[in-house]
Amino acid sequence: MRMINPWFRRGGILAAVAVCSLLVPLTAAHAALVTYSFTGNFDGDPLGMTPITGSFQFDNGTSGSGGVYNSAVTGMSLTIGSGSGSYTSVLAPGENAVTISQNINLGGGLVGDRWALVTAATGPQVGDFTPFRFDLRFDGEGGGLFTNTNLQDPPSLSTVSAARWRLMFEDSLGDPVALRGSITSLTAVPLPAAVILFGAGLISLVGLGAGGLRNLRGSRA
Repeated sequence: MRMINPWFRRGGILAAVAVCSLLVPLTAAHAALVTYSFTGNFDGDPLGMTPITGSFQFDNGTSGSGGVYNSAVTGMSLTIGSGSGSYTSVLAPGENAVTISQNINLGGGLVGDRWALVTAATGPQVGDFTPFRFDLRFDGEGGGLFTNTNLQDPPSLSTVSAARWRLMFEDSLGDPVALRGSITSLTAVPLPAAVILFGAGLISLVGLGAGGLRNLRGSRA
């Protein structure tokens, strides 16, 4: 019994430390770079023959006010089509923001909440047109998507009434034209840091338990 008690104390202390170290970073890790990948369709392709793929990255710890978080976007890519005939636009230096809005005019006489990302864009010229802006909108008709306008990750597609993308071009005279469509899937990649820490903590606790069990068996031998 004298041999078991010291191990139990050591194992208990280590396990407690592991749990505490696991719980404390969960809140701190909430503010971090978050990357999402998405797929979608193209309004100019009613048969759905043109795949839309892309990703965006933003810092959900960016400070702001009034629901507007400037310089929150750190990466963006949108590809229309596939193979040699595809077109890709990426983030360009310039103004960008994530905006969280409640009870605003969504257009068409609708009112609700919106998570929006807007960023400068660049890419190959198409004829006389050059991309200059990319945006995403996640709308919740009637509201209820958010409890406040703090910066947060985009809502699940299952909770929104519309999820849209748009890539805007302009010609040499500054006349704009837009390609647009809907977003059909949205996935966080990789897993959020809090989930990774949680899993790592569980693995650590299992490892501590296994190590203690080996020590206990060794002491009995």
